[in-house]
Amino acid sequence: MKTAISHASHPRRSKRQSSAFSLVEVTIAVAIAALGFISVLGLLPQGINMARNSAEMSVGSKIIQKLNGELQSMPWSHITWTGYGPLRFFTNEGTEMTTADTSEENMAASLAFVASVYVPEKPLDVVLPVGSSSGSASAAEAYLRRVKICVATSGDQSFDFNTASPLRITSACTLVAKMGE
Repeated sequence: MKTAISHASHPRRSKRQSSAFSLVEVTIAVAIAALGFISVLGLLPQGINMARNSAEMSVGSKIIQKLNGELQSMPWSHITWTGYGPLRFFTNEGTEMTTADTSEENMAASLAFVASVYVPEKPLDVVLPVGSSSGSASAAEAYLRRVKICVATSGDQSFDFNTASPLRITSACTLVAKMGE
């Protein structure tokens, strides 16, 4: 027995009604997505530059803290130079490199930071206004010495702090107390 299927219960779709997007909708969506991608791609170099600068600043601070700690525990008799002292070399992680335990090739490949400690020619230049009633400064302090720790991002083993641009150098001034000999 054949049953008659009624087509009246299945309404026909009109040609006008479809499940796809129109060309205008697709064009607008692609334009919005392209604008977002271009914005993100335009910010990538700035973000990479900012990440590199923050990494350099972090490692530079680590190097300054290391040298400051050494200076605070060092007897004054070991600070025998004036001006910029001997160069110290560091990797991009802040690990110190010496020419004695690093080959010339590894030194050239790994060197990222150069540091030095600047000691003024007049080593006892700190003047404290203690003990004077008129407000004028007293004689130079005999138990404090001002030093400046300088760090430069450079792969040059013969970096010269005297002739380098101040923009390339990060520095921190500190006072070293005379603890005893």
